Amino acid sequence: MVSPAQKRRAARSVVSAKRCTGRQACRYLGLGRSTWHYAPLPPTPRSVQLEQAILQLSHAHPRYGYRRVHAMLPRQGLKCALRTVQRVRRGAGLQITGPAVRPKTPPRPEAKIKSDGVNDVWCVDVVFDTTQHGTAVKFLTLLDEFSHYNLDIVASRQMGGRQVVAALETAVELHGPPRYLRCDNGAEFIAKLLQAWLKTAGITTRFIEPASPWQNGVNESFNGKFRDECLNRELLGSVLEAQCIARSFRDDYNTSRPHSSINYRTPADYRAELLRQAPDSGQARQAGPSLRRELAIVPNPNHSLGSNQQPARSLIAGGPRV
Repeated sequence: MVSPAQKRRAARSVVSAKRCTGRQACRYLGLGRSTWHYAPLPPTPRSVQLEQAILQLSHAHPRYGYRRVHAMLPRQGLKCALRTVQRVRRGAGLQITGPAVRPKTPPRPEAKIKSDGVNDVWCVDVVFDTTQHGTAVKFLTLLDEFSHYNLDIVASRQMGGRQVVAALETAVELHGPPRYLRCDNGAEFIAKLLQAWLKTAGITTRFIEPASPWQNGVNESFNGKFRDECLNRELLGSVLEAQCIARSFRDDYNTSRPHSSINYRTPADYRAELLRQAPDSGQARQAGPSLRRELAIVPNPNHSLGSNQQPARSLIAGGPRV
Protein backbone atom coordinates (compact mmCIF):
# COMPACT_ATOMS: atom_id res chain seq x y z
CA MET A 1 0.00 0.00 0.00
CA VAL A 2 1.66 3.21 -1.19
CA SER A 3 0.67 6.45 0.51
CA PRO A 4 0.11 9.73 -1.36
CA ALA A 5 3.26 11.18 0.21
CA GLN A 6 5.34 8.28 -1.12
CA LYS A 7 3.79 8.69 -4.58
CA ARG A 8 4.57 12.42 -4.49
CA ARG A 9 8.21 11.73 -3.61
CA ALA A 10 8.48 9.17 -6.42
CA ALA A 11 6.94 11.58 -8.92
CA ARG A 12 9.32 14.37 -7.91
CA SER A 13 12.32 12.07 -8.23
CA VAL A 14 11.49 11.06 -11.83
CA VAL A 15 10.64 14.66 -12.77
CA SER A 16 13.90 15.95 -11.29
CA ALA A 17 15.74 13.27 -13.30
CA LYS A 18 14.00 14.66 -16.43
CA ARG A 19 12.57 11.29 -17.37
CA CYS A 20 9.04 12.64 -17.86
CA THR A 21 6.86 15.62 -17.10
CA GLY A 22 4.87 16.11 -13.92
CA ARG A 23 1.59 15.43 -15.74
CA GLN A 24 2.91 12.11 -17.08
CA ALA A 25 4.34 11.08 -13.67
CA CYS A 26 0.97 11.69 -12.03
CA ARG A 27 -0.78 9.62 -14.73
CA TYR A 28 1.66 6.71 -14.44
CA LEU A 29 1.60 6.64 -10.60
CA GLY A 30 -2.13 7.25 -10.22
CA LEU A 31 -1.46 10.48 -8.33
CA GLY A 32 -3.95 13.33 -8.40
CA ARG A 33 -2.74 16.66 -9.78
CA SER A 34 -4.06 18.44 -6.68
CA THR A 35 -1.98 16.10 -4.52
CA TRP A 36 1.06 16.79 -6.70
CA HIS A 37 0.72 20.54 -6.22
CA TYR A 38 -0.33 20.34 -2.54
CA ALA A 39 1.63 22.62 -0.22
CA PRO A 40 1.26 21.80 3.53
CA LEU A 41 0.19 24.58 5.83
CA PRO A 42 2.68 25.83 8.44
CA PRO A 43 2.19 24.32 11.93
CA THR A 44 0.07 26.23 14.42
CA PRO A 45 1.60 27.56 17.67
CA ARG A 46 -0.34 24.94 19.64
CA SER A 47 0.99 22.06 17.53
CA VAL A 48 4.53 23.39 17.91
CA GLN A 49 4.10 23.65 21.70
CA LEU A 50 2.60 20.16 21.82
CA GLU A 51 5.41 18.64 19.77
CA GLN A 52 8.05 20.32 21.92
CA ALA A 53 6.39 19.05 25.11
CA ILE A 54 6.24 15.48 23.74
CA LEU A 55 9.90 15.55 22.72
CA GLN A 56 10.94 17.11 26.03
CA LEU A 57 9.16 14.41 28.04
CA SER A 58 10.53 11.70 25.77
CA HIS A 59 14.10 12.91 26.17
CA ALA A 60 13.71 13.37 29.93
CA HIS A 61 12.36 9.82 30.26
CA PRO A 62 13.88 7.83 27.38
CA ARG A 63 12.42 4.53 28.57
CA TYR A 64 8.82 5.77 28.72
CA GLY A 65 6.48 4.58 25.99
CA TYR A 66 4.07 6.79 24.08
CA ARG A 67 1.14 5.83 26.31
CA ARG A 68 2.94 6.98 29.47
CA VAL A 69 4.09 10.20 27.78
CA HIS A 70 0.49 10.81 26.71
CA ALA A 71 -0.64 10.37 30.32
CA MET A 72 1.85 13.02 31.50
CA LEU A 73 0.83 15.74 29.02
CA PRO A 74 -2.26 16.93 31.00
CA ARG A 75 0.07 17.92 33.84
CA GLN A 76 1.40 20.63 31.51
CA GLY A 77 -2.09 21.69 30.45
CA LEU A 78 -1.86 19.96 27.07
CA LYS A 79 -4.20 17.39 25.56
CA CYS A 80 -4.05 15.46 22.31
CA ALA A 81 -4.90 12.11 20.80
CA LEU A 82 -2.80 9.08 21.63
CA ARG A 83 -1.86 8.62 17.97
CA THR A 84 -0.47 12.19 17.90
CA VAL A 85 2.12 11.30 20.53
CA GLN A 86 2.92 8.11 18.66
CA ARG A 87 3.35 10.00 15.37
CA VAL A 88 5.65 12.66 16.86
CA ARG A 89 7.82 10.08 18.61
CA ARG A 90 7.99 7.89 15.51
CA GLY A 91 9.02 10.87 13.38
CA ALA A 92 11.82 11.67 15.84
CA GLY A 93 12.96 8.04 16.00
CA LEU A 94 12.18 7.70 19.71
CA GLN A 95 10.51 4.29 19.69
CA ILE A 96 11.65 1.93 22.44
CA THR A 97 11.96 -1.82 22.31
CA GLY A 98 9.91 -3.54 24.97
CA PRO A 99 10.98 -6.57 26.99
CA ALA A 100 10.71 -10.03 25.51
CA VAL A 101 7.29 -11.60 25.93
CA ARG A 102 7.54 -14.62 28.19
CA PRO A 103 5.01 -17.45 28.12
CA LYS A 104 2.32 -17.10 30.75
CA THR A 105 2.42 -19.49 33.67
CA PRO A 106 -0.77 -21.17 34.87
CA PRO A 107 -2.08 -19.43 38.00
CA ARG A 108 -1.28 -21.02 41.35
CA PRO A 109 -3.78 -19.63 43.86
CA GLU A 110 -2.37 -21.75 46.67
CA ALA A 111 1.13 -20.33 46.22
CA LYS A 112 0.26 -16.65 46.65
CA ILE A 113 -1.84 -14.70 49.13
CA LYS A 114 -3.44 -11.82 47.25
CA SER A 115 -3.22 -8.40 48.84
CA ASP A 116 -6.53 -7.11 50.22
CA GLY A 117 -5.53 -3.47 50.51
CA VAL A 118 -3.03 -0.83 51.57
CA ASN A 119 -0.53 -2.05 54.18
CA ASP A 120 -1.82 -5.61 53.86
CA VAL A 121 1.12 -7.15 51.95
CA TRP A 122 4.57 -5.66 51.57
CA CYS A 123 6.92 -7.21 49.00
CA VAL A 124 10.68 -7.00 49.25
CA ASP A 125 13.59 -8.01 47.02
CA VAL A 126 17.27 -7.26 46.36
CA VAL A 127 18.78 -5.73 43.20
CA PHE A 128 22.53 -5.96 42.48
CA ASP A 129 24.79 -3.44 40.73
CA THR A 130 28.36 -2.17 40.81
CA THR A 131 30.04 1.23 41.02
CA GLN A 132 32.50 2.54 38.41
CA HIS A 133 35.31 1.26 40.68
CA GLY A 134 33.93 -2.27 40.74
CA THR A 135 32.41 -2.10 44.24
CA ALA A 136 29.32 -4.26 44.60
CA VAL A 137 26.14 -2.44 45.65
CA LYS A 138 22.94 -4.13 46.81
CA PHE A 139 19.60 -2.32 46.73
CA LEU A 140 16.76 -3.46 49.00
CA THR A 141 13.45 -2.50 47.37
CA LEU A 142 10.31 -2.42 49.53
CA LEU A 143 6.83 -1.87 48.07
CA ASP A 144 3.22 -1.89 49.19
CA GLU A 145 1.72 -4.49 46.88
CA PHE A 146 -1.82 -3.12 46.68
CA SER A 147 -1.04 0.53 45.87
CA HIS A 148 2.34 -0.11 44.10
CA TYR A 149 3.78 2.55 46.43
CA ASN A 150 7.55 2.35 46.87
CA LEU A 151 8.12 2.52 50.61
CA ASP A 152 11.91 2.67 50.44
CA ILE A 153 15.08 1.74 48.53
CA VAL A 154 18.14 1.06 50.68
CA ALA A 155 21.63 0.82 49.15
CA SER A 156 24.45 -0.96 50.96
CA ARG A 157 27.60 -2.93 50.24
CA GLN A 158 26.23 -5.75 52.38
CA MET A 159 22.60 -6.77 52.63
CA GLY A 160 22.10 -9.26 55.42
CA GLY A 161 19.42 -9.82 57.99
CA ARG A 162 20.57 -6.86 60.09
CA GLN A 163 20.27 -4.38 57.22
CA VAL A 164 16.84 -5.76 56.25
CA VAL A 165 15.59 -5.42 59.83
CA ALA A 166 16.80 -1.79 60.00
CA ALA A 167 15.01 -0.94 56.74
CA LEU A 168 11.78 -2.61 57.87
CA GLU A 169 11.87 -0.85 61.25
CA THR A 170 12.10 2.53 59.51
CA ALA A 171 9.24 1.68 57.13
CA VAL A 172 7.01 0.37 59.94
CA GLU A 173 7.65 3.50 61.98
CA LEU A 174 6.50 5.68 59.06
CA HIS A 175 3.64 3.63 57.61
CA GLY A 176 2.58 1.15 60.27
CA PRO A 177 3.09 -2.62 60.16
CA PRO A 178 1.69 -4.83 57.40
CA ARG A 179 0.07 -8.22 57.89
CA TYR A 180 2.31 -10.11 55.47
CA LEU A 181 5.80 -9.75 54.03
CA ARG A 182 6.31 -11.39 50.64
CA CYS A 183 9.86 -12.33 49.66
CA ASP A 184 11.95 -15.05 48.05
CA ASN A 185 14.13 -17.61 49.83
CA GLY A 186 17.31 -15.54 49.80
CA ALA A 187 19.78 -15.80 52.65
CA GLU A 188 18.99 -12.28 53.88
CA PHE A 189 15.26 -13.13 54.19
CA ILE A 190 15.54 -16.51 55.90
CA ALA A 191 18.01 -15.16 58.47
CA LYS A 192 17.10 -16.00 62.07
CA LEU A 193 17.51 -12.36 63.12
CA LEU A 194 14.91 -11.20 60.59
CA GLN A 195 12.49 -14.02 61.36
CA ALA A 196 12.70 -13.29 65.09
CA TRP A 197 12.00 -9.59 64.49
CA LEU A 198 9.02 -10.36 62.23
CA LYS A 199 7.56 -12.67 64.86
CA THR A 200 7.91 -9.97 67.50
CA ALA A 201 6.30 -7.37 65.20
CA GLY A 202 3.41 -9.72 64.39
CA ILE A 203 4.21 -9.88 60.66
CA THR A 204 3.77 -13.17 58.82
CA THR A 205 6.28 -14.11 56.13
CA ARG A 206 4.97 -15.40 52.81
CA PHE A 207 7.83 -17.03 50.91
CA ILE A 208 7.40 -17.56 47.19
CA GLU A 209 8.19 -20.94 45.69
CA PRO A 210 11.79 -21.49 44.51
CA ALA A 211 12.44 -20.34 40.92
CA SER A 212 9.01 -18.64 40.78
CA PRO A 213 9.68 -14.86 40.59
CA TRP A 214 6.23 -14.26 39.04
CA GLN A 215 4.70 -14.94 42.46
CA ASN A 216 6.33 -11.67 43.56
CA GLY A 217 5.34 -9.91 40.37
CA VAL A 218 4.76 -6.40 41.75
CA ASN A 219 8.28 -6.17 43.15
CA GLU A 220 9.88 -7.86 40.14
CA SER A 221 8.13 -5.37 37.84
CA PHE A 222 9.41 -2.47 39.93
CA ASN A 223 12.94 -3.90 39.91
CA GLY A 224 12.84 -4.04 36.11
CA LYS A 225 11.76 -0.39 35.90
CA PHE A 226 14.37 0.57 38.53
CA ARG A 227 17.15 -1.04 36.52
CA ASP A 228 15.92 0.14 33.11
CA GLU A 229 15.09 3.75 33.99
CA CYS A 230 17.67 4.42 36.72
CA LEU A 231 20.60 2.01 37.16
CA ASN A 232 21.27 1.49 33.43
CA ARG A 233 21.40 5.27 32.95
CA GLU A 234 23.61 6.16 35.92
CA LEU A 235 27.32 5.67 36.58
CA LEU A 236 27.58 5.10 40.32
CA GLY A 237 30.61 6.65 41.98
CA SER A 238 30.08 5.32 45.51
CA VAL A 239 27.54 3.62 47.73
CA LEU A 240 26.48 7.02 49.11
CA GLU A 241 25.84 8.34 45.60
CA ALA A 242 23.92 5.16 44.80
CA GLN A 243 21.72 5.75 47.83
CA CYS A 244 20.97 9.34 46.78
CA ILE A 245 20.15 8.29 43.20
CA ALA A 246 17.90 5.48 44.44
CA ARG A 247 15.97 7.79 46.78
CA SER A 248 15.55 10.33 43.97
CA PHE A 249 14.12 7.60 41.74
CA ARG A 250 11.82 6.51 44.58
CA ASP A 251 10.36 10.01 44.92
CA ASP A 252 9.92 10.39 41.16
CA TYR A 253 8.31 6.93 40.91
CA ASN A 254 5.83 7.68 43.69
CA THR A 255 4.85 11.23 42.77
CA SER A 256 5.52 11.76 39.03
CA ARG A 257 5.64 8.51 37.08
CA PRO A 258 2.20 7.36 35.81
CA HIS A 259 1.52 3.68 36.50
CA SER A 260 -0.37 1.77 33.81
CA SER A 261 -1.92 -0.84 36.15
CA ILE A 262 -3.67 1.88 38.20
CA ASN A 263 -5.06 3.77 35.21
CA TYR A 264 -1.95 5.93 34.72
CA ARG A 265 -2.15 7.51 38.15
CA THR A 266 0.86 7.90 40.38
CA PRO A 267 1.20 5.48 43.32
CA ALA A 268 1.13 8.40 45.76
CA ASP A 269 -2.18 9.70 44.38
CA TYR A 270 -3.71 6.22 44.35
CA ARG A 271 -2.57 5.50 47.90
CA ALA A 272 -3.89 8.86 49.11
CA GLU A 273 -7.21 8.18 47.39
CA LEU A 274 -7.57 4.90 49.27
CA LEU A 275 -6.56 6.35 52.63
CA ARG A 276 -8.83 9.38 52.20
CA GLN A 277 -11.99 7.28 52.47
CA ALA A 278 -14.12 6.93 55.60
CA PRO A 279 -13.20 3.91 57.76
CA ASP A 280 -16.45 2.05 57.08
CA SER A 281 -16.81 2.85 53.36
CA GLY A 282 -16.51 0.23 50.67
CA GLN A 283 -13.25 1.73 49.42
CA ALA A 284 -11.73 1.56 52.90
CA ARG A 285 -12.79 -2.04 53.30
CA GLN A 286 -11.14 -2.76 49.99
CA ALA A 287 -8.02 -1.07 51.31
CA GLY A 288 -7.65 -3.91 53.78
CA PRO A 289 -7.58 -4.51 57.52
CA SER A 290 -4.03 -3.23 58.05
CA LEU A 291 -4.80 0.50 57.77
CA ARG A 292 -3.30 2.06 60.86
CA ARG A 293 -1.70 5.42 61.21
CA GLU A 294 -2.26 6.92 57.77
CA LEU A 295 -6.02 6.39 57.75
CA ALA A 296 -6.25 8.05 61.13
CA ILE A 297 -4.31 11.06 59.83
CA VAL A 298 -6.73 11.79 56.98
CA PRO A 299 -10.28 11.10 58.22
CA ASN A 300 -13.24 12.33 56.19
CA PRO A 301 -14.70 15.36 58.02
CA ASN A 302 -18.11 14.94 56.36
CA HIS A 303 -18.51 11.35 57.52
CA SER A 304 -20.84 10.63 60.42
CA LEU A 305 -20.29 7.51 62.49
CA GLY A 306 -23.10 5.13 63.30
CA SER A 307 -23.81 3.57 66.66
CA ASN A 308 -21.91 0.37 65.82
CA GLN A 309 -18.92 2.04 64.16
CA GLN A 310 -15.59 3.12 65.59
CA PRO A 311 -13.62 6.24 64.64
CA ALA A 312 -10.57 6.08 62.42
CA ARG A 313 -8.24 6.35 65.42
CA SER A 314 -9.35 2.90 66.54
CA LEU A 315 -7.70 1.40 63.43
CA ILE A 316 -4.25 2.23 64.78
CA ALA A 317 -2.40 -0.93 65.76
CA GLY A 318 -2.89 -1.49 69.45
CA GLY A 319 -4.35 -4.91 69.79
CA PRO A 320 -4.12 -8.29 68.12
CA ARG A 321 -4.72 -8.43 64.39
CA VAL A 322 -7.68 -10.27 63.00
